[in-house]
Amino acid sequence: MKLDAVMDEAAAVLREISGLNVSAYPPGSLTAPAGYVSYPTSIDLDEAYGRGEDRFTDLPLVLLAGKATDRAARDTVAAWSAGSGPRSVKAHMEAHAWASCDDLTVTSVEFDVETIAGVPYLAAMFKATVVGPGEG
Repeated sequence: MKLDAVMDEAAAVLREISGLNVSAYPPGSLTAPAGYVSYPTSIDLDEAYGRGEDRFTDLPLVLLAGKATDRAARDTVAAWSAGSGPRSVKAHMEAHAWASCDDLTVTSVEFDVETIAGVPYLAAMFKATVVGPGEG
C-alpha cells in the first residue's frame, strides 16, 4: 500500500460530495468549501506475517466550511459530520470500493478554526484508519 495512492484516492472520493474541492495534499491556499488530505500520524508496517498488511493510523481528512462565525458554516460541518446522508464524509468514504488499500474507516471528527493564507475557516478534521497489503 502506498501513501500517495491512498491520499489521491481519498481526495477523489471526497470530491464526490457536492460543492467540495479537495486537494490530495495540504495546499498553500484554498477557497471554502474545500479540503485536503494530510499525512497520517504513523504507518505501522508488517502487521501480518510476511508483509501481509500495513496500517496508516489517523489519516487526516480536513474540510473547511467557511467563515468560522457564519451559521452556514456550522450547518455545512453538521452535514459532513453526520453518520449518514448525501454529504456525510463517513458514508462516502466507507461506501467506496477502494483500489489503493483494502479498507478505510472514518474513526472520528474534531472541530476547530484553521487559518489558511490569513483566513480563519471552520474546520472539520476527520481521522481515518487505513489498512492494506504490505507490498508496494
